[in-house]
Amino acid sequence: MKRFFTTFGLLLGFCSPFLAISKDYQASLFGIKSNGSTLNTKAIQKAIDYIHDQGGGRLVFYVGRYLTGSIQLKSNVTLKLHEGAVLVGATSVYDYMANGQPQALIHAEGQENIGISGLGVIEGNGRYLLDAIHDQQEKGFLTKESPTIPGLLDFRQCKGIQVDSVNFWGAAGKVQVYSACKQVRITRIAVISKISTGNTGLIFSNCSAVSLTDSYVETSGKPFLDEGNNVDMEVKHTSDAKGIPIF
Repeated sequence: MKRFFTTFGLLLGFCSPFLAISKDYQASLFGIKSNGSTLNTKAIQKAIDYIHDQGGGRLVFYVGRYLTGSIQLKSNVTLKLHEGAVLVGATSVYDYMANGQPQALIHAEGQENIGISGLGVIEGNGRYLLDAIHDQQEKGFLTKESPTIPGLLDFRQCKGIQVDSVNFWGAAGKVQVYSACKQVRITRIAVISKISTGNTGLIFSNCSAVSLTDSYVETSGKPFLDEGNNVDMEVKHTSDAKGIPIF
């Protein structure tokens, strides 16, 4: 089943950002540890910043568990997660804070030609993160009306996004959010997130030239949410746990 708003510009929009051959940078060269216990937030961000400053490339993660708080993806940088590589979200909400507000595990604003690829996993550690947030609320360090719960991806005002073959598991909040983005290509992903009722799968608002294909979304909330003002959107061969097309 397909759903189109319009089809013009989809193929053209997806060609140019990803034609260039990217240089690979191994995560271990930046001191990023795969032991599942070392918090790598600063090291991963330093690697992204360096690759961005060098004109772009891929930050490559091999087999292991890479614990991190919120990181900011920058123009011309792709995260490559090989099969067996797991990017694991930290369980303290304070590892997601920026200017007093929690960010998604991976976020970007106003960036171009960014992406995540490979057969690896982005694991939100959502149950433990929610427990930690509730604990901080009970102790009075966070209010009951605390800000947005961290999700896994949050891209805003970005152009040229590609998310390919990645698994997204166990978000505390919304799994993926795309706002005012252009030329978004998502294919062959698997989303499994049933931690809370706030686990909406993919959310789009004010986006254009979007393609979501050949994917699987299993969430406790809505698998797909169109918040309006999206154009040139294509969704096909993407279903939920019951085999029902999500859009």
